[in-house]
Parts: sequence; structure tokens; C-alpha cells
Amino acid sequence: MAAKRENYDNEILNLRAFYLTLLRKIWILPLFAVIGAVVAGIIYFLANVVYAPARNYVTESTLYLYFAYDENKGSEVDAYNAYTWNILVKDEDTDLPIKTEDNILDMTMENLEKAGYHEVPGVSRQVVKDSLNADIPSDVRVMILTVSNPDKELSGAIAAAAGEALVKYGDLNDAFTQIKLIGRTETKMELIPDRMGVAVILGALIGFIIATLGLLIIRSMDDTVYVPEDAERRYSLPVLGVLSSKGQEEPSFFRNELLLVFKDKFKANNKIALISADDKDGIDNAKRAAERLTEVIGNGLAGEMPSVNAMPLPGNDNESREKLSDVDGVIIPVKMGEHNGAMTEHLISLLNKLGCKIYGIVVVDADMKFLSRYLGL
Repeated sequence: MAAKRENYDNEILNLRAFYLTLLRKIWILPLFAVIGAVVAGIIYFLANVVYAPARNYVTESTLYLYFAYDENKGSEVDAYNAYTWNILVKDEDTDLPIKTEDNILDMTMENLEKAGYHEVPGVSRQVVKDSLNADIPSDVRVMILTVSNPDKELSGAIAAAAGEALVKYGDLNDAFTQIKLIGRTETKMELIPDRMGVAVILGALIGFIIATLGLLIIRSMDDTVYVPEDAERRYSLPVLGVLSSKGQEEPSFFRNELLLVFKDKFKANNKIALISADDKDGIDNAKRAAERLTEVIGNGLAGEMPSVNAMPLPGNDNESREKLSDVDGVIIPVKMGEHNGAMTEHLISLLNKLGCKIYGIVVVDADMKFLSRYLGL
């Protein structure tokens, strides 16, 4: 039974080559981390400095609540919490179990008017409501009244008016013996924590993760050839050898392997055509491969070098059938690291249909340092 052929789209991943090729692009990870950090920093700066909303001025008042005690009813202390006080100072709900005719917000607005802040668009009832916040941090008898407003003077004025209104509310409401204003802070600009460092670190981390996932996905879907054994498994053809790029020194190890294969398989009278899947137009890649092959092993064959000629892809030449009939077979040069898997598969299929003998593949423009690391040389 014939072994199942591995195509470029379903072959088993060569993990050693996979990780070695990732190491060649490891520089992308810190680059994307830096880009992510810069982008995050710019976004944070624009959002929190350039286009940030107006900063508020904050005034905090501390009030002490003296609850009255009724021997029959007890104290109403449980009825007054942070939620209740927020509703009372903002006059937002009339369905509270606490019934009182004294409206704190109305008294606050009256106090503001007495202070010269009449109800105009800048000092509207809604603006005052939005500026107020009542909180009971722990002890139910201590209230923190916070006023936040973009206008510094208005923030202080609202705090004074609301504090006075609460003191009066304590005098009018039977639930209290009194409400006492203990103190009030100076009106200061709201402090916003600087999280630029956090944004930069987060951006760098996101950039690093995106780059890592991108490299893994792209590499796992890559149809390029990096090592001879992968090409043999993929195309079910022998790899006759590897050639470095023109102008580079061919390591003796790979040159000797190529010589051994050519001496064993070919004679001087053999006619071989080189057809490159990378030659979408013309025969430039096939020509360079033929010249490099002759340059590297021509002298070593001592007159036994077969005739090697470049040919275009059959689809680009109407006379390709006649030309192929004049040669003994074809060698396919495959560029290392090029996305040519689908086209190489197509070329092999076509040559088989034409009944043309395919001697094998020569990996060209090979990265000899990479192959040496892969083979442990």
C-alpha cells in the first residue's frame, strides 16, 4: 500500500524547524512591545490630558448626627444610611419610609441664593444635585458630605449651603437632637492618579502577546520550505541538495553532498531542465539556479557535469511539451523561505501529467547558518 502523501497544507509540523524560524524573527516581539507601549501611552495621554473632561474641585464636610431616642419607638438610627442620605440631600425619591416635610435640597438652594448664587444655568438645581454626595463610611453617626464641581468657588459655596441645610434639618427633624458640622476641608482640585506607567506596561504586554500569537499563527500556516527533509515529505520527491545564494561561500559539507548525489544519478550526456515555481514570468530564477549549480559542483564533476538548462513554467511557454521531450528529466529548484508551496505542488502535478521524469528538488538561496543550526553542525 502506498504511503499517504503529505501536502503543504496537511503535513506534520517540524517543531525543530518551526522554533528555529521563530527565533529568526524574535526581534518582532520587543518591537511590537515597544509599539504597544507607545500607542497605549499616547491613548492614555489624549484621553486623560488633551481631551480629558474639566477637573473638579472637591470640598468635604464632616457632620456628626445626634439621634433622638424615644422610649416607645427607640432610635431611628437604622433608617439613616448612605443610600438614604444621598436620596435626602438630592431630593430624588418621595417613597422613602422616612417621612419628613423638610427638603434638604430646597434649603440648600435657599442658602445658595442668600449667598448670591441665584438659580441660573450655571447654578441650577440639577447642577447642585450632581455635585452632592453623602456617605456614611463606618459609624452611622458620622457623615461625609462631598461636593465636586468644576467651579472652585461654587464647590465651596455648595458645601457651605448644604452643610447649613443639614444642620437645620437636624433641628427640624424629630429623629435627631441635632446635626453638628464638625469641619470642612479646603476646596482643592480633584486628585487623579497618574496611571501612565500602568497603561504603558499594559500596552507593551498586549503588543507582545499579539506579536507572539501572530507569529505562531502565520508560521503554522506557512507553506515555505526551510529544510530538505520537509520538502521530501511534502512533495514525495528526493532533495538532491542545497545551494547557497550567489556570492556566498558554499559550505563544503553541503557541496560534497550535492556532488555525491550528482555523481550517483547523472552522467555527462544527461540533459536536465531546471524549472522554478518562482518564475511567474520569464526564467530568471531557473537561470540563476542553473548558473549557481554549475558554479558550485561543476569543477568537482571533472567533465561529468550533465547539461543543465533553464526552462520557463509550462504554462508560460506554448512549446514546453517539445522542449520537455528533448530532456531526460527535470530538477525543480525551490527557494528556501519563499511562499511557493502551492505553485510547486501544481508544477509537480503538471509534469506528472505530461509524463516528464522529475529527478528531484534542489533547495536554492538556502540560509546555511540556519541549516547548520538545524543539523547541529
